[in-house]
Amino acid sequence: MEMSMDYLLSDIEKTRIEMIDLAQQYGYSNPNVVQCSQKLDLLLNVYRNIQVKH
Repeated sequence: MEMSMDYLLSDIEKTRIEMIDLAQQYGYSNPNVVQCSQKLDLLLNVYRNIQVKH
């Protein structure tokens, strides 16, 4: 599944902000924060893989 780079970067930024907000509200070890962090890691890995290919 290919994503446009603009969509990917937007999703990375939205997820980063969401993770920060959740962490401030619930603390870093909250399962929702961890899940959001894992999603951000996945998105950043996709971004990195695209950059390596180009």
